[in-house]
Amino acid sequence: MYKVRFVNPQKQFADHKEEYMGAVEQVFSQGNLIMRQDLKDFEESIAKFVGVKHAIGVNSGTSAIYLSLKAAGIGPGDEVITVAHTFIASISCVYLVGATPVLVDVGEDFNINPDLIEAAITPKTKAIEVVHLNGRICDMDRVQDIAKKHNLIIIEDAAQAMGATYTTRDGSVKKAGSFGLTGCFSLYPFKALGAFGNSGIITTDDDAIAKKLMLLRYNGEDRETRFFSYHSHNMLMDNVQAALLNVKMKYFPKWIERRREIANLYYEGLKDVPQVKLPHFDDNRYYDIYTNYAVRAERRDELKKYFDDNELVETIISWPIPMYKQTAMLPNDYFLLETEKICTEIISLPMYPELTNEDAQNVIDAIKTFYTK
Repeated sequence: MYKVRFVNPQKQFADHKEEYMGAVEQVFSQGNLIMRQDLKDFEESIAKFVGVKHAIGVNSGTSAIYLSLKAAGIGPGDEVITVAHTFIASISCVYLVGATPVLVDVGEDFNINPDLIEAAITPKTKAIEVVHLNGRICDMDRVQDIAKKHNLIIIEDAAQAMGATYTTRDGSVKKAGSFGLTGCFSLYPFKALGAFGNSGIITTDDDAIAKKLMLLRYNGEDRETRFFSYHSHNMLMDNVQAALLNVKMKYFPKWIERRREIANLYYEGLKDVPQVKLPHFDDNRYYDIYTNYAVRAERRDELKKYFDDNELVETIISWPIPMYKQTAMLPNDYFLLETEKICTEIISLPMYPELTNEDAQNVIDAIKTFYTK
């Protein structure tokens, strides 16, 4: 058993057990299992939280991206610019709608490097799929400028960025999921806002896209008229998850603040350790939520082995190799320098609202001990 766990969903459940079980009991006792008021309430809550007109509950973040691409009319013959430093779903969904992903490198903040986007645009390019990684939004002023110049759709993979904000050049403070045609969120249990199983949600200000997404998520059927307009899959969020997420929404703003407190503890404790590069960037346009606290560490693999062998800190190496080197993506001729470097250095430290200050200090102490030995 690790001294500090990577995640601890049991603690959050224990803290709110009465409310969670009450929500489940109400759903079960009333038989409200599919497309009931709990789902509608959650969708309205998310739309208000993100600052958009519509939110559409689905069964995963992957489904959110796939359905967004479908609803945008992206398919065979089209190209979508995105990044390699991401979970494979960001790329797979482009393949799954029949389009071609075009991968560009990221910057030091792990997000798409706007300097590299225009060179990747061809006559076939139809969209830019940005990935707001680790709870930090991309440089959306520059991305939007490029998209407008070339008449491209923006799809936001905001799976890790629920609640993150970005201040635009006109002074508007906008949340992830409010910039593109759609925003795609994962509500996987270990995200900042996580369900008790796989779930996701799509945000949009476009009325026509919202209506299309509502149909596509449920086999193309209009549940009121019982008419089918499309061939599609069943990708609906179930009502039990929505009811549980409605409970979580009451605490979510406080949980974000706690994540930022923990990130600050890590920063203060590790800023003088030269072997570790921390995910803090000097730019007051950004309000990061630290879905992951991903550091770049010298001798990363040795550090993780030290943690594991001594059962000190449970950590994750999410990207051991660039995504374009995965079997599913071969063959290709990609070599993206920053992506390559990140994959040899990145390691994610424990980060969740229930993490205590003492636990955070134990992580800091373990890292310092390793590098001073």
